Amino acid sequence: MTPVRYLETGVLHCGDNIDILGATPSECVDLIYLDPPFFSNRTYEVIWGEEAELRSFKDRWAGGIDTYLDWIEPRLRHLHRVLKRTGSFYLHCDPHASHYLKVMLDGIFSVLNFRNELVWQRTPSKGLMSRRFASNHDLILV
Repeated sequence: MTPVRYLETGVLHCGDNIDILGATPSECVDLIYLDPPFFSNRTYEVIWGEEAELRSFKDRWAGGIDTYLDWIEPRLRHLHRVLKRTGSFYLHCDPHASHYLKVMLDGIFSVLNFRNELVWQRTPSKGLMSRRFASNHDLILV
């Protein structure tokens, strides 16, 4: 992909973001919200569109957490490169890998740039009599 001198706005790119990021100029983006695979080791089925089409995708990583982190790190480095110094970065994740991602982000963006960890409760807590706490939240690292 040929590098561009400016970033075209109002365009939705579908596919792996690393293909687009390599051609994106440095320090040209004000806001990044990243919702990557979560390292949940699950297969998801989603009903999509008006025709109720069933779509599925897998969030499974042969090789475990190391494979997942090896996959996401170059993307995070590119995102850091394209983010303006005054920009904001939000990473949506869940408890499966959030702690690994936080440490990786500290290394890439600097621990001094960490602003907040937002906890988003997906559903009310269920099974209060369960033998473990409910796993019903996602995280957004800022």
